[in-house]
Amino acid sequence: MADGGYDAAQAAAASQSGNAVGGGCAECHTGNWIHVRYEYTEGDPVTDAVYVVQTPNDGAAGGSVIAEGVISIGPDAEHNYVHVDLGDHSGPVEVFVFDDPTEPAPYEEPQPVEDEAGWLSRAANAVMSGAEWTWDVAQGDFNEDMSTGQIITNAVVTAVPGIDQVADARDLIANGKALIWDRRYTELVVWVGVFACLIGLVPSLGSLAKGVIKLVWRNAGEVGKILIYINKALHKTGMKINGYRFLKELADELPGHVGTVTQKFNSFLDSCLRKLPSWGGAQLRESIEHVRGMANSMFPRVADEIQQRLLRGLANFASRAWRVVPGQGIIVRRSMQATRQAYDSWQDTMRRVGFDKTALEAGAEPIDASTARFLVDIEELSAKWAEEFLADPNLPRYLREQAEASPEFFRKQLATFGSKPRYETFAPGQSLYRVIDNADGHTGGFWSKSMPPDEESVWRARDAVLNDWNEAGAFIRAELPPPPAGFIGEIAPQKLADGQMLRGGGEQVWLPGPRSGSVSRDQVKDYWHTTWNDRAPTSPSRASLRAGNPNECDL
Repeated sequence: MADGGYDAAQAAAASQSGNAVGGGCAECHTGNWIHVRYEYTEGDPVTDAVYVVQTPNDGAAGGSVIAEGVISIGPDAEHNYVHVDLGDHSGPVEVFVFDDPTEPAPYEEPQPVEDEAGWLSRAANAVMSGAEWTWDVAQGDFNEDMSTGQIITNAVVTAVPGIDQVADARDLIANGKALIWDRRYTELVVWVGVFACLIGLVPSLGSLAKGVIKLVWRNAGEVGKILIYINKALHKTGMKINGYRFLKELADELPGHVGTVTQKFNSFLDSCLRKLPSWGGAQLRESIEHVRGMANSMFPRVADEIQQRLLRGLANFASRAWRVVPGQGIIVRRSMQATRQAYDSWQDTMRRVGFDKTALEAGAEPIDASTARFLVDIEELSAKWAEEFLADPNLPRYLREQAEASPEFFRKQLATFGSKPRYETFAPGQSLYRVIDNADGHTGGFWSKSMPPDEESVWRARDAVLNDWNEAGAFIRAELPPPPAGFIGEIAPQKLADGQMLRGGGEQVWLPGPRSGSVSRDQVKDYWHTTWNDRAPTSPSRASLRAGNPNECDL
């Protein structure tokens, strides 16, 4: 800029950031830098997203990381961009982001366990004596149903110097009890708990790795929260740990730590053997040795599974990477269309906060004459279909047994079809989908052979689903059999109040069975947000580039 314009711009930028004029801002803007902004479609900034700058990698995450951090541009911030120093890298770079999660509590660096042998011995004593089992079982690994937020909070609390060693011992006691006393040898989640506790003893990883492993095990889809947990919370304490690189390096290094974890676990079991109680000693010794033998196969399995979840989370939840040259500003604009991404388990974000069950259903329309006649005739039709099925010698035995066990329920469920359904025996690995609004949604009897459409109005009209029946924040995929067979056919229209209806006409699969559901939780292979759930994750899909301006950023 000529005639003092550059100096004025530097003064403006410095005043925004609190830096004194001439405190280095001008020099930064003559150096090697880019500006990064992440915003909603309407232009408001997205706060607390994580950005990563890498060497070019054809638009995908995986290049060498040059810089990373948190885009903390709030709605009222005076600056518009985050200033990123590229260091010695002078060529083009690529930028991608992870979407904005909720900010966690501050983090403090843990102190390493100084007396590791004594720590393991004290934990072993608690396991063998049962003295510590009366601790609040809603804490730590005694609580196996912690939410993501609780896991983050627990990870933060256990990282406070002095508290982390007590809490890690508590978690090791919980998992040691589960293995030695409860004989939960085959439950992978218990082995994950042990692995996480013991890898926390590795000085280069510590309690941070333990918290990350628990978060990733619960839900790799929360990788954005994990990155904020590392990048932002730790940075508040002055610790400049890089979250993306930490997760990637942790994934790469996990298999190499299996031997160390196994060695520490054997030391723990040796301590348990030395503290065998006088009663039941032989049985407990047998249990301990069985656990020791299983560790040789379970720890490599745990390391491999956590590694894959970490890598999937990093790959699946990063935006596309856009190429930028030094001196440019990049605006990454968040798409408002939800992405479809499979998860390993139910998430709190799959609930629809504020959903109005009393509102008129999306997709409702006035009842026409033909539908009115059908609604009058359906009771008679469903009774006729029930008789015909029971008279059919080829009706699969399972379906016959369910029909005969509850004839009235059988007829009532047939009335949900718009025409007589057909029965079908399922081949191994048959996938079915079901829209749900809670973690136990798999217990319902009505399913589909296809994913739901992208619009709620289309789904509710096609499948004739009332608001009161299903808030529809998520859907799942389950693999059958069991049950071995079901009924498939057209969905009947559903009458609403005030002369309105949901037309139906889609295809449904009814799985007759117990009221508690004929599909078990372990048959559910994937969980997904519905695209109309406003808490569903979205991914940045567009970017614009422009020349950088020194007075637009946070320096």
